[in-house]
Amino acid sequence: MSYKPTYKAANTIAATIEQHFVKLHKNAIAQGEIDLATQPGQKIIEAIIDVAFWSSLRKEEGHSPRISIAFLPPEQTSKPLHFAKKLALNANTLTKIAPGIERSGIHLGVWEEDGELYIWGTTLNIPNFCFVVDVSEPGLIVIKHRRIYGIGKFTNVAVLKGEQIRIVDDRSCTNKDCPPILQALLDLTVLASWNDPINILIQFSVSMRAHGRGEPC
Repeated sequence: MSYKPTYKAANTIAATIEQHFVKLHKNAIAQGEIDLATQPGQKIIEAIIDVAFWSSLRKEEGHSPRISIAFLPPEQTSKPLHFAKKLALNANTLTKIAPGIERSGIHLGVWEEDGELYIWGTTLNIPNFCFVVDVSEPGLIVIKHRRIYGIGKFTNVAVLKGEQIRIVDDRSCTNKDCPPILQALLDLTVLASWNDPINILIQFSVSMRAHGRGEPC
């Protein structure tokens, strides 16, 4: 891959993220799961995080981009929206197209061909364990994946804020003293319904933050 990442945190965490997905796939296959996304390699992980970070620091018409990038080919999703031509994956491109893909649930599809990453379009549906990088705000990147259980549910893997790296430890919720609200916020309650009281509060909080109004308790 010719792309040369310059965001240090992306290089620092890429190998750890790769091993996380290797473990996920290994365990899922052992349990008979077959509908799994393609595993991302270290170089791909590093490159996507790097581009996401630098694009988060830019602005288009005074607004910072908010993007969800999913690593998958169009064939691994249903009813994808294809762009007329492939777009190069770089910070300038992401900043320009961000206003059109900021709605919740829309993922920007990225894939690799001949050693180069490109943007092929958008999708609302992604396969289990799909590698996703969210640009949440300037300098804040969230790495997550689509879960097998729970429609529309994701598990956060790591959070990067500038050069600060935070790995989400899923073992923390095995502690008997772990409060239910923390389990829900970490998205680690395997069969939790999105309609239960805790998750309804989370939905309200997410919505309030999205339009910048109110102060969630």
